[in-house]
Amino acid sequence: MSNEQLDPVLVSVAAYNADPIAYERHYQSHLLDRPTRFASLLPPNAEILDLGCGPGRDLRLFTDAGHSPIGVELNASFVAMASRHGHVIEADIRGIEDLFSPQTFDGVWAQASLVHLSRKETEQLLRDAKSLLRPQGLFYACVPAVGETGWVDETDGRRWYTVWPDDHFEEAVSAAGFEIDDVNRGTYIEVWARKGAR
Repeated sequence: MSNEQLDPVLVSVAAYNADPIAYERHYQSHLLDRPTRFASLLPPNAEILDLGCGPGRDLRLFTDAGHSPIGVELNASFVAMASRHGHVIEADIRGIEDLFSPQTFDGVWAQASLVHLSRKETEQLLRDAKSLLRPQGLFYACVPAVGETGWVDETDGRRWYTVWPDDHFEEAVSAAGFEIDDVNRGTYIEVWARKGAR
């Protein structure tokens, strides 16, 4: 059976098993200002959901900042690594509505963790993330804005990427009911948003 006939998310996530240590090393200092900023915008001892937490770098940063993060990660190698830095649940982020009660979190963090999801899956996850946030809860996500949606053969495996050109991702976040605070545009589009007062 070809990759195209399999679940693109499962195939893509499995590719990280090629060398998870190298992945951790490569990204250990990448865009550190983003999680640091996120942590600073939350109330003290905030509860944070780290979607697709990978090896757990941001779990550690959030904990060091005085918060209480929980990671959700599908790749078993990353779960083992991230568990050194905090509480991690091995699960598919597409099922977060079954893992937590509404209004559980002060912040939902999704740094490059939605990249393998389809548009429809991402749109549903955005709605679920909003439901899990408390009023005025903070949300951050970044997704590719350049290139073409589809399979990419990389040195360590084959992965599916969904690309969000122009204002498409920002519009999807707004459509999910978030209030946009800030948008950074580049190869990736980064959206900072909040749930409303209700």
